[in-house]
Amino acid sequence: MDKNINRFKKGTKYVNIVSSVTSEELTSCDNISNEYLSMKCVKFIPASGAATRMFEDLYKYIDDNINTESINKFFNELEKITFYEDVKEFIEDENIDKNTIVGRIKIIDYILNENLNYGSLPKALIKMNSYKDYSTTPIDEHIFEGEKHLNNNFLNFHFTISKNHEELFNGYIKNILKEKDNINITYSFQKQKTDTLAVDMDNNPFLLKDGSILYRAGGHGALIENLNDIDGDIIFIKNIDNVCHREYIDDTVNSKKIIGSVGFQFKKRIDGYVRSLLSDDDDIVEIKDFINKELKISSKGELTKDKALSFLNRPLRVCGVVKNQGEPGGGPFIVGNGEYTDLQICEKSEIDLNNNDQLKILNSSAFFNPVDIVCFVKDYKGEKFNLLNYVNEERYFISKKTYKGKDIKALEHPGLWNGSMDNWNTLFVEVPLTTFNPVKRANDLLRDCRRSKE
Repeated sequence: MDKNINRFKKGTKYVNIVSSVTSEELTSCDNISNEYLSMKCVKFIPASGAATRMFEDLYKYIDDNINTESINKFFNELEKITFYEDVKEFIEDENIDKNTIVGRIKIIDYILNENLNYGSLPKALIKMNSYKDYSTTPIDEHIFEGEKHLNNNFLNFHFTISKNHEELFNGYIKNILKEKDNINITYSFQKQKTDTLAVDMDNNPFLLKDGSILYRAGGHGALIENLNDIDGDIIFIKNIDNVCHREYIDDTVNSKKIIGSVGFQFKKRIDGYVRSLLSDDDDIVEIKDFINKELKISSKGELTKDKALSFLNRPLRVCGVVKNQGEPGGGPFIVGNGEYTDLQICEKSEIDLNNNDQLKILNSSAFFNPVDIVCFVKDYKGEKFNLLNYVNEERYFISKKTYKGKDIKALEHPGLWNGSMDNWNTLFVEVPLTTFNPVKRANDLLRDCRRSKE
């Protein structure tokens, strides 16, 4: 406990960004290959938690009845919402006027509470794309996407879900898997042992009424444990809400094949260099050139064989990046680690915004990480890396929360694609902006790309 209390006292430890990633640090793909399909591929989809935040504007309207721009847009375009067919009959039968406060509250109540129950459902089970005669959830779309870029003879999907959604998830999956023997779907929960301490605003452990200490889920960085348990050679990671309508999916599928191809080719080269170093049959000049120019690792002092081996013999990830559109979240940077610099994904909260030089680098960032990642998690012998050995525990987060109306501070593990993958090799590949389709707010479901073109 003392260790965690000290972390609260120290606060978030900032990373040292040397520069933002430019096109010079990106890796290009000259040849799309299906070679990666010869390996066991798994699609890993973090899908924990309810969609409460997604409907924040609707909850607020129930409390204050204020017709904000967001609320007006939602109701003005209600007929375009992806789940409108599930609300339409209720509105017509009850003769509800969606332009009145009473009508709007009735519709919101129907959507969020006992009927559709969207306020309690996970994003995984909310209808997000509309087609001519049906609508689909993110689960449907992730599977459809996987069928396009993975080995269709045997598809592996792994979702992380909340324990309280297990029955709903299993019921939904059971219907999907009917007559689909080629699909294997597994799931796991964020492990309770990864829960972290919460403190009051004076950094003292927050005590519950019974005198016990409050522990909270340790953020998505805790999912490195779940990722580490997966049996696979190559793991594709993508957020649950970043799903594309099938009429717009070509760019998404192509980008998946690109980052898979890039990763597979680099992995073969890395494994070859590791073997040559271990057998003393190496061209150290060529290896140094590869580490510096292609892995973008710049080491201070002499790059010895041992140091080269330590850089090469570790997990590899290839991250799709898109042009920066001002979205909140992580970005690609060159980060200083004392003895060397390398490529990292950093959150804004990890950067010292009071340091003008750091702020200038942040503001110059040309790319954004949409969580489109492919991971190569086995070594040159085909044995699984223990991913927990490659976490930078000092890249934790401290966030302000509330518990039953009282302010608290929460400790979160290093982010899954931030500090939890700090000691991985990283490549960045630019992918089209059309591959980034998150649903953060209910009104995101009104976008044209959520419906059929006709």
